[in-house]
Amino acid sequence: MISEKLNLWYCDTFVSQPWQFFFLALPLIGAFLYGRGKQKMGWILIGIWIVIQVTVSAATNFVFTCNME
Repeated sequence: MISEKLNLWYCDTFVSQPWQFFFLALPLIGAFLYGRGKQKMGWILIGIWIVIQVTVSAATNFVFTCNME
């Protein structure tokens, strides 16, 4: 089981802060580079965003319990 301190830290640091929206720049920049003919770098940025997003979403949904009331 996850300790209460770790759960509170995760919820305060990752879930309730707007930093996740800054990661939306990765697929946008990747799409821009893809359109400019730099397909490899574009897919790398999109792939990095997918890995980060899936990891954080899975941790939030399955590991930690964050009540945002």
